[in-house]
Amino acid sequence: MSFEQDIKRLRQSKKMTQQELADILHVSRQTVSTWENGKNYPSLEILRSICVLFDVSFEQIMFGEENTMKNKQDMATAIDREVKLKTRYKKLTIILATIFVFFGAWISVLVFGYSKGVATIDRWNPFLTYQVSYTKMPALTKKDSQREWTAWYSDNEMGTSWTKLTLSTGENPGVVEPYVMAYHKGSYVKTSRIVPASEVSTLVRGDLETFEKYQQETSKIGASDDSNFQKDLKKKVHLTDTIRTINNN
Repeated sequence: MSFEQDIKRLRQSKKMTQQELADILHVSRQTVSTWENGKNYPSLEILRSICVLFDVSFEQIMFGEENTMKNKQDMATAIDREVKLKTRYKKLTIILATIFVFFGAWISVLVFGYSKGVATIDRWNPFLTYQVSYTKMPALTKKDSQREWTAWYSDNEMGTSWTKLTLSTGENPGVVEPYVMAYHKGSYVKTSRIVPASEVSTLVRGDLETFEKYQQETSKIGASDDSNFQKDLKKKVHLTDTIRTINNN
């Protein structure tokens, strides 16, 4: 007999309908029908389940003595194709999973670097762009001017974006009302220089003065909202809508 005849005979010997057999093997009734019509063959896993269900050997149900050579070859070809496809799908799944994990880890590193102000990571972050920011240069001693110092920089004239940058400018060469202009990407500072107030827009200077004044006031008052603002200044390296919030207060 052929496989399609065998599977039908075995099913009928157990007095099962196609639907009952399908339910046991967790396939559709149409799938069982295609087996019995010789249009398709079950997978290796399902073949093993059929052997257990009907108590027949794997070899018998696949290569019964009455099977023709063509049926044997067709079934062997179908099974071989399925094995190759499963192997290919498994490799593809592993590759895609590896890419997904790598991409997820890469994005996590970029987000971590940006939120924590890791300059080395921000330098190679393709989602960040270089921008020019300003801050008022603090009064530094000659010794302090040779070391890195940290300050909040205004990223735009609207006062809605601020970045905490750490850099070293060296000693003020004698500029009156000195400001620091930083060319940076996230927390990575590519270059900076000391500039006079005349080179900084009036809006930016006003934002910096308001920001500095508010920092000083909130550090003294200690009110709940102000305390939260001071905590943000210590923990974060990026602030948004700061001047708008200050003005509303």
